[in-house]
Amino acid sequence: MSYGRVEASFDAAVRPGLARTATNNDGVKLFTGVIAYAYDVHAGAFRKHRSVLVDGLRIVAFDEDPAGTSVERVACEGATLLPAFADCHVHLTDTGLFLDERNLNRTRSYQEFAAQVTRVAREWGVVFAGQYDESAWKDGRVADAAPLERAHPDARAMLVRVDGHSCIVNRATFIWLNLPDGIEGIERDADGSPTGKLFLDANWRAQSAFMEAMPLEAKRAAEQRAAELARSNGIVHVHAQLVGFRREQYAEEIDALRALPGKWYPKICTPDPHLAAELGLRYVGGDVFVDGSIGSRTAAVSEPFCGTHEHGKLRYSDDELLDYFAAAQGAGIAAGVHAIGDRAIEQCVRTWERVLGERPAGVRHFIEHFEIATEEQIEACARMGVYLSMQPQFDALWGGEGAMYDERLGTRRMHSMNALGRAQRAGAVLCGGSDSPVCELSALHGMQAAIAHHEPRERLTSEEALLMYTFNAAKLGYVERQTGVLAPGYAADFVLLDRDPLAGGRFDDCTVLQTWSDGECIFSRQTPPCQSGGNDERYR
Repeated sequence: MSYGRVEASFDAAVRPGLARTATNNDGVKLFTGVIAYAYDVHAGAFRKHRSVLVDGLRIVAFDEDPAGTSVERVACEGATLLPAFADCHVHLTDTGLFLDERNLNRTRSYQEFAAQVTRVAREWGVVFAGQYDESAWKDGRVADAAPLERAHPDARAMLVRVDGHSCIVNRATFIWLNLPDGIEGIERDADGSPTGKLFLDANWRAQSAFMEAMPLEAKRAAEQRAAELARSNGIVHVHAQLVGFRREQYAEEIDALRALPGKWYPKICTPDPHLAAELGLRYVGGDVFVDGSIGSRTAAVSEPFCGTHEHGKLRYSDDELLDYFAAAQGAGIAAGVHAIGDRAIEQCVRTWERVLGERPAGVRHFIEHFEIATEEQIEACARMGVYLSMQPQFDALWGGEGAMYDERLGTRRMHSMNALGRAQRAGAVLCGGSDSPVCELSALHGMQAAIAHHEPRERLTSEEALLMYTFNAAKLGYVERQTGVLAPGYAADFVLLDRDPLAGGRFDDCTVLQTWSDGECIFSRQTPPCQSGGNDERYR
């Protein structure tokens, strides 16, 4: 059976290489001995099945044994079969770059930080590392440029904070950057000399220049590593944030994504809906930065950060944001923004109300992060149909007494962060992501964080958490009629786990055994549970 004609209806930006996939997946497979969870969209409930029949690219039926048909039987020995996972917010290149010794996330003191910076090798002519987070350090110290100056004084060198909203460079790099006079975000000491720490516009300009100077082959290799990591964690659908490129570069970056296995949802992070339309995308933005981050104290908040007079900064005027939203709505393009602080979220809500009035958007506009939100803002987003693309692992990292939210914002505000439960009850559409490399590129860890939120009122059920990373994510990408659930006629996109997280277990205790996309196994452990009953041939 051929599905080539049906496949042509899929969004080409999401579904690359369809002809190749169709010709390689013409066989019929019956997956037996599984616990398969199919979501009934109309009933709003999951239903369990013991077998799944796949023909080529698509799921055909459940709990059927087509006798007399040439079927390859795949015994799964009790594995749990779920829809393939999505991650609605990934920085792919950074994820691949900040691996191994270049990942400073596990340092727990200034001394450990300095020692690891010393070990970072100069590759591609640069020293590049990231993910340091002083809020996790036990000694109360803060990161500075001294380790770079000692170990790499002559190199082009940069260290990026875990949230990406600040960085540290050595003197040689600061001179090379040649930042404009008067640019915001250059930290200076008491004598007026630059310390090497950069925030706000200085940070973004520095990171963009650094990445642009890095060899293309290094970035492509990093993207390949990150894509492999996603597949190994059951993630087929990747919403990749494309930040800091020139207008003419986006098409090339999208083509590079399409060359990778999996299904890709490129988010060009520039407030230009007409460019998105030219590129054949139904969405634009994602990391269009309305404000900064909590860790770098650049999120736009109505009350100052603890112990400071700092309220962060809004990066767009009301009129600029209105122009962006109105143009997107007029073009039928979903507009996304990065908004973390309550002041930034309020600006977005007010602006969408000006564009939409009392009617729902119709177009699936979205807010990334949505960390410090009021009840009124949550209800307004639910009323207007604004999707909330959130990262439950933020709470796991920074929530709770004495952690970063508590330190930066105080206990009262800390208790209101990442309002998953309240948004769910208000009727908003919640979509799950990691903001990798900020958090682990793992939907399983994200789902577990959602059901184990520090605040009991914000916890989701296991089923609600799963929907964040499957069906709701498919809706954000406009592909919910083709994928995101297990159903006859839908794409054979699924993941096999070694245990059942919907039967009282923890998501993060599960191991991904296999990941399937369009009926093709794109990842498998060395000893998978699923094997052909005919010739015991194992999928690799």
